[in-house]
Amino acid sequence: MAQLLADHPALIPGGPVRVDVDADPQLRSRWGDHVPVTFVDGVLIAYWHLDRDTLLRALTEGPRQVAVVP
Repeated sequence: MAQLLADHPALIPGGPVRVDVDADPQLRSRWGDHVPVTFVDGVLIAYWHLDRDTLLRALTEGPRQVAVVP
């Protein structure tokens, strides 16, 4: 993420928003076994693992929901 932001700073104005799933009981209940989870514009694009290409594609072409939602 850091390198992608350095290479393309305009893709995430203000930077990414990090949410501590463990700090919220509802989020922990829903996502606790799947962190990290990554959303772009409210769409789940990855969980457990996020690769640079998936994130870059979501930011440039628009997010696509992962095929299997946990």
